Amino acid sequence: MSPANDSRPPDDAEAHYLRAQALEEQGQLERAAEVLARATALHPGFADAHNDLGRLLLALGRVDAAIASCRRALELRPGFVAALGNLANADRARGALAPAIEGYRRVIALEPALAEAHHNLGSALIESGETDAGIEALRRALELRPHLAAAVTQLARALAVRGRTLEALPYYQRLLAHDRRPETLNDLGTLLTGLGRFEAAAGCFREALARAPLDARLHANLGYVLHCRGDHGAAIDHSRRAIELDAGLPEAYLHLGNALLAINEMHAAEAAYRAGLEAAPDHAPLHTAHAMAERALGRVYDAAASVRRALAIRPDAADAVTLLGSLALDRGRFDEAEALLRKALAMSPDLPEALIGLTAVRKMTAADAPWREAAERALARGPPVAHAIGLHHALGKYCDELGEDDGAFEHHRRGHELARRSRPPYDRAATTARVTRTLAVFDRRALEDLRPAGVPCGRPVFVFGMPRSGTTLAEQILASHRQVHGAGEVLFWQFAADAELAAQPEQRAATIASLGREYVALLETLPATAARVIDKLPSNFRNLGLIHAALPGARFIHLERHPLDTCLSIYFQGFTAAHAYASDLGDLAHYYLEYRRLMAHWRATLPAQVLLEVPYEALVDDPEHWSRRMLAHIGLPWDPRCLEFYRTERAVLTASNWQVRQPIGKGSIGRWRRYERHLGPLQEALGGDAG
Repeated sequence: MSPANDSRPPDDAEAHYLRAQALEEQGQLERAAEVLARATALHPGFADAHNDLGRLLLALGRVDAAIASCRRALELRPGFVAALGNLANADRARGALAPAIEGYRRVIALEPALAEAHHNLGSALIESGETDAGIEALRRALELRPHLAAAVTQLARALAVRGRTLEALPYYQRLLAHDRRPETLNDLGTLLTGLGRFEAAAGCFREALARAPLDARLHANLGYVLHCRGDHGAAIDHSRRAIELDAGLPEAYLHLGNALLAINEMHAAEAAYRAGLEAAPDHAPLHTAHAMAERALGRVYDAAASVRRALAIRPDAADAVTLLGSLALDRGRFDEAEALLRKALAMSPDLPEALIGLTAVRKMTAADAPWREAAERALARGPPVAHAIGLHHALGKYCDELGEDDGAFEHHRRGHELARRSRPPYDRAATTARVTRTLAVFDRRALEDLRPAGVPCGRPVFVFGMPRSGTTLAEQILASHRQVHGAGEVLFWQFAADAELAAQPEQRAATIASLGREYVALLETLPATAARVIDKLPSNFRNLGLIHAALPGARFIHLERHPLDTCLSIYFQGFTAAHAYASDLGDLAHYYLEYRRLMAHWRATLPAQVLLEVPYEALVDDPEHWSRRMLAHIGLPWDPRCLEFYRTERAVLTASNWQVRQPIGKGSIGRWRRYERHLGPLQEALGGDAG
């Protein structure tokens, strides 16, 4: 800031000017502006003083006065480059981007090598929405001054916004070579997250947290990448810490809920999303995530309402459109579901959730080769582990349906390999111990003692068996009857079993009776016209003694399928973390054998009239005979609509929701023979139970 040699000011004006310089260097901007104003009063033709006064007034937020001073400087000295730049800065500060951009261009025309002018032009162009032109201006600034940190930061961010993340990466690396501030580390971590480089991103966020341990945003971001890597426990810890530090940060609740949902803590996930929406009611991703949790809990109508709230806020939210498609699929509206999923892909090509969803609306054919290419591209981009798992299973289904058996098995194997690395492991010892305890505490004598205190209600019917054994088909057949309501997979007894296990010995009978009353109260919220309610949770085979003790009038229907077909079908399905056994053939065999051990016990223990066993292959071979037997078992007359079960409109939230909307076919019987060369470890582990 030196006075011009032409039109030299008087000594007193120049003294004020120099005094203002010293005050500015000391950070006393207000006082410096006052002294400069005195200098311009002493010498109204002092162009440098008018320009510097304008710059200081702008720094003090007095934009209109700054503009007036800069314009006066330009009147006194047309083509005054510094004044042109300061006037452009002032125009930009008041939101007048067009004159600001024109001003920066005039500066560059006069001094093409002025890096700051190119930087300012780039910033203004980006603010006005001309991002590509802004990027080129920033590149020019860095050609002139390679270490202009502000331009490096802005260029990196602009490239990232435009999706040119690989181009942005070296600029962040250049910044961090000189300055490892938390803000820059956070930006780079976010960029690496978008590239699917979750390990490197986690390293950035951890380093940033070492410098700023109380930054809630950093904890939330680290929680997200840990979830993407499959380290859900640590993700939950960091997300909760973020909420402790900033209870109004919506992303922290979102990442917490996502991690909880990944480990099947559905109620806790739903509560996290709900708490986030209380803090940020207009956060569209939270509404979408809340809908996912509601769907997982069987509340499909609530889920649809949540998705629509998300779309009202963000009509271009492709993930919300995808979830709306999945909800249409649940209702058996396959054409609608496919249209919505394709709409989502038009909005966001290669969106993993939409690609995965498309494989569920119908069988894939050779005409779906473009789908395969898109799914492989999505995998190559390194998506979050949950999406990678889903894409592998979707590609496995595609290959299976096109007869590419080796490719199908390999994709499912790779999906399970990722799942094993990212989820809590299956605990064989714990499973065996729990089964052994169940056999001991629910023997024939115990059931005789407990039964009198149970609730004598004949309304509930429990359909169960191993997953993929035909339980959804049996429920759909029964739910087609006029007097039957299909409730889907009710989780009540899964949690009730934990309550029974925790009860003191002297309180067991009272606890079980109380659970029976709670369940009957739950049934009272369902349609009153239904004489029978089907509760189809496959894993209820673990709780038959408890259920029978609490509800001695309930009826049980056990679906059993060929062991190898059952296990292969489970292995070919991307189950959640609740099915930890499903991702390893040895674990799967162990779980299956424990299931067989329990069923042998229930056959010997339960009253004969309570349990009907339905072979899946026999049901498929003669559906009318077995449909009549199931209805007779639950005390209902024949209804011919049960043979047209595929026409029944109701929500089906299982992996079989497409199959049960089709007439019965026999294509899945004996499918294991196609994959026999891959099933040696399973056959060996099952031994004589392999069928």
